[in-house]
Amino acid sequence: MAVSTESRLSPPTTAAPLSRGRDAFHQAAALVLLTQAALWAFLLFRWATFSRFNWTPYPAELVLAEWSPLVAYGLYGLLLVWALVTGIGLLRGVGWAQRLGLAYAVVTLLGVLVYYALGREFIGAVLVVAAGGLLLCLLTRNAAWSLAFPSAFWLLVFFLAPLAIVFVVSLGERTRLGTVTYPSLTNPAAWFDDYARVFSRVGGDFIYLRIFARSAWLALLNTALCLLFGFPLAYWIARQPANRRNTWIFLVMIPFWTNFLVRTYAWMLILRDSGLINNVWTGSIHDVAVALSGNSALFTWLAEATARPLPLLYNFGAVLIGLFYGYLPFMVLPLYSTLEKTNWTLLEAAADLGANGFRRFTRVLLPLSLPGIIAGSIIVFIPSLGAYVTPDLMGGARVSLLGNLLQQQFMTVRDWPFGSALSFIMMAVMLAATLVYFRASAEAERRQENGR
Repeated sequence: MAVSTESRLSPPTTAAPLSRGRDAFHQAAALVLLTQAALWAFLLFRWATFSRFNWTPYPAELVLAEWSPLVAYGLYGLLLVWALVTGIGLLRGVGWAQRLGLAYAVVTLLGVLVYYALGREFIGAVLVVAAGGLLLCLLTRNAAWSLAFPSAFWLLVFFLAPLAIVFVVSLGERTRLGTVTYPSLTNPAAWFDDYARVFSRVGGDFIYLRIFARSAWLALLNTALCLLFGFPLAYWIARQPANRRNTWIFLVMIPFWTNFLVRTYAWMLILRDSGLINNVWTGSIHDVAVALSGNSALFTWLAEATARPLPLLYNFGAVLIGLFYGYLPFMVLPLYSTLEKTNWTLLEAAADLGANGFRRFTRVLLPLSLPGIIAGSIIVFIPSLGAYVTPDLMGGARVSLLGNLLQQQFMTVRDWPFGSALSFIMMAVMLAATLVYFRASAEAERRQENGR
């Protein structure tokens, strides 16, 4: 039987080869290069029209002004053409553009060292280093570093570098003129004299250790008070209907709308001798006590007590009130965030199994809210330990804490090495508290997972 041509099987057609898409890393690097090309073009335009528009000179232009004008034209022009050609080449996928871009990044990173050595200009040098480092990460197609570079560079410049500077200063010594000098390398034990000074006697007393202990005690006490009052408030808000919770959280956050310094002065107006509380104490209450003093010995004693104002300001209690008021919202918010996610049926199940209110709190609610308790305690304890404004204003010169001591060493005594050593010891205490938080939080999460 003949087979029709329509029924014959046609040979399989070969699929067209997949075209390679655009390289996302090179596209991002091209944007960085074109942005830099626009910057070099702007700087070249400024240099060419400096006398006509009377521009305010940048630090880089002041450095270039010491050389021949052709140096600036050649430098800006070379960088402009280099960045523009490389950026366009990367956009078009040209093979040599990657190598040209890597060379550009290396040259700019080396050149910025020379620029900073000549001009001592920090901001411009940091921006060029940031662009060059990001360009290297993108051109080497390192996905992890390309994503993490902005945050890592920010931490390096604004956290690790200042921390290293403070540590180096803490190894020095104060001169008679208030400057910093460093011991010789042959005597490394002298580098830590300021650290040993913290633990030494001054006039027969461990003054600095007492200040540390007072600051730690005040921070712990403030943390405990914030937890004592913040937990019931956060629990009450979390048990409210969903349409009311945002309103109560909004009210908790309202104090943040006012500057902390203004709120501190408001408390000073309330607690001072002529403030609201003492006006009522020495006014209305005193008048009533005097009128009734002949009827009872209690009113006689009250009339004598209200004849003078209460010492509410410039003492330890005033500082504690100021810190408690300032940091209470920082305890409420983490607690509410944790309690809001609590499965309340677990408390009902515990009640059905015969647990009373105390056991339901200690065996069910407290373990579930432990992450919020730890987070709120750390957030309150760390700033309370280094508080300066509240102890200085509400404690006056009678309550000396770490923040006041650091301010005196840097601004009054000008003993920067000793102040830096104190700062590092305080940071060590805060770091230990943070590590305790992370470990306790991890253990709480592990117990919750095992309980499930």
